[in-house]
Amino acid sequence: MKFSIGDIVLLKRTGEEGRVVDFVGREMIEVEVGGTHFPVFLDEVDHPYLKWFTEKKAGQARAARRYAEDIPVEQKPKEMGQGVAPGFHLSFLPVFRFEEMEDVVDKLKTYFINQTPHRLLLQYECSGRAGSLFSHKAELQPFSHFYLHDIPFDEMHGQPRFSWIIAQKDDARAALGNTLRIKPRKLFEYISRIQQENRPMFHIQLAEGFPPVLPAGPEKAVIRAPASPVVSAPKERRPAPPRSVIDLHIEQLVPDARGLSNYEMLSLQIEAFEDALTEAIHHQQQSLTVIHGVGKGRLKEEIHALLQTVPEVDFFRHDWSPRYGYGATQVFFRC
Repeated sequence: MKFSIGDIVLLKRTGEEGRVVDFVGREMIEVEVGGTHFPVFLDEVDHPYLKWFTEKKAGQARAARRYAEDIPVEQKPKEMGQGVAPGFHLSFLPVFRFEEMEDVVDKLKTYFINQTPHRLLLQYECSGRAGSLFSHKAELQPFSHFYLHDIPFDEMHGQPRFSWIIAQKDDARAALGNTLRIKPRKLFEYISRIQQENRPMFHIQLAEGFPPVLPAGPEKAVIRAPASPVVSAPKERRPAPPRSVIDLHIEQLVPDARGLSNYEMLSLQIEAFEDALTEAIHHQQQSLTVIHGVGKGRLKEEIHALLQTVPEVDFFRHDWSPRYGYGATQVFFRC
């Protein structure tokens, strides 16, 4: 079954009509229904022509007579956000492309989901290494999905900040706000899980709902952080002993790398580097040698980009050395 952007489609489960706005891989499309954008599988939609034809015939046959049962009754509200827990969520839909004999993630389509009965005012900003990538203000209806933006998957290696503030439209005193960051390993877990479970997107719960409103003037909004920790909250752990060299070759990080994709290996290497960098800063080391190898240079580029964002780093040097050749970078910290 073929569709084109702009085509009218029929959602088989709900009977609603929508419009095709984008393609998501080979098996999914993005549709717009009543101002709401969301992804669906191709086997969940159909052309609406048969429905239009049968409705027209039924209307002509019944036009002459009206019975009591013809009076429309109030329908129950359709369920929205099936499978999504109550609360506020930032949701991501990976869009894949075929490269080097495997599917790789090209970008993430980002959504805000309001799975509560409240009308919301949302202030949102996504910022990366170079500054703001996207910002938006919007009003969300109860139990609705709102499409925010696309983010290139390469940007996710730099752990961009997803900052948000929400308030009830009818009571500005009830407000929440926080910033979400996703570590590469956690992002890999999310994507692997939805692939295994054959689901199109993953959801990160930002908060379960609004806490009780404290007495305050109606002109002042009390912004509280959610009670439940978000993905970016660091776990408590004891500092590791200092080390002056970190080897990021994948065989040094996992006992068996067979079956891991290039993205999975890169994610593990970046997280190991971040841990070593944090330990070196904690122990107030003067320098750290990072062995990243030569290869295609992707790991080296990611490491250098991250080092440029760390204020404790004085400078770093990537020169030839008798021991590592061009496969290592020396990092020097501020005294």
